[in-house]
Amino acid sequence: MTLFTSDRERRLWLWTLAVMVAIYSSLGPARAVVDALRARGLLEAFSTAVALLVGLAVLWRWRRTRPGWSEIGVGLGVALAYGWTFLRIGNPAERTHLIEYGIVAALLHQALLERNGGGRSVPMPAALTVGITALLGLLDEGIQAVLPSRVFDWNDVFFNALAGFMVIVARLALAPVRRPGWRLWFLWLMAGSIGWGWPMDVGSFGEGPFITISPSLPALNIPLYASVAAGATVVGVLQWLILRRYVRRAVLWVPASLGAAAMGLVPVIAVGPSNGSLGLLVGVVAYGTLAGALQWLVLRQHVARAGWWVLASTVGWVLALPVGDMAGPPGWAIHAAVTGTALVLLLRQAGHTPSH
Repeated sequence: MTLFTSDRERRLWLWTLAVMVAIYSSLGPARAVVDALRARGLLEAFSTAVALLVGLAVLWRWRRTRPGWSEIGVGLGVALAYGWTFLRIGNPAERTHLIEYGIVAALLHQALLERNGGGRSVPMPAALTVGITALLGLLDEGIQAVLPSRVFDWNDVFFNALAGFMVIVARLALAPVRRPGWRLWFLWLMAGSIGWGWPMDVGSFGEGPFITISPSLPALNIPLYASVAAGATVVGVLQWLILRRYVRRAVLWVPASLGAAAMGLVPVIAVGPSNGSLGLLVGVVAYGTLAGALQWLVLRQHVARAGWWVLASTVGWVLALPVGDMAGPPGWAIHAAVTGTALVLLLRQAGHTPSH
């Protein structure tokens, strides 16, 4: 039995190896290059130019697929997500992680798909790609930990994994061969990403004021609560517009989302004064579970096994909070990706999912 299923798979693995060798071998001199560019005030321009060149290369290759208007709309959404993430990352040097490990993830995913198409079973190639990319990025930081001029940085590990996640989402959204429910899933993804991205962005509602209701209760952070309420409302409306085609009385999705946000703040107020991090975690779990439970009341009349929605909502929020807090919209999209997948599966089971 040969190691590779085709010459193309062999070339893809060799290209992946070549890119990784290039990344690892540049870890030593990279610091000197970054410092030199920063000293001359060119680091921002350099990172932007590299991103634009990569984007133009992707666009040039993509045009060969002759995308239709719907595919062009999806492509603009992907470009918006990438642009928003680049603006959210303040350090230009950290933006290069999205480029480097984005290329790695694209090559890995294509190699795994080629292997799967050649008769070798590759379980969940998309998830496997994100996992391998994250491990390669972790090894990258491990090498830096022993280099005299570099340090281990968990933020960089996160951005390496995020690069893999974003590439997979983009490839699934722009894949020329569509699976049933792909458009519903992508619209749901964009609704969650954009709907939470702006309200939850730092500074959207300012730093104050704080209101004290009682000396025994902590001061209420009005901007924080306003951002959660705004996000829940915007996302609830966007998801209602998507869902009303498949579910009767889908308008109830909006008060369900907003009501869960209001009730989810109770544990934050109760636990937050003694342990802020624990209070935030409890609040996120509470919101995800409450939102899932209230939305389950809408879904259960139309789909079987709607109880899975509660679990998907809770898990999605637990995964999305730390990523969204650091990366903005693509992080919040994690919750939409998890719940969107659950929604497509539930609707498909009930025979409501469109054929495209």
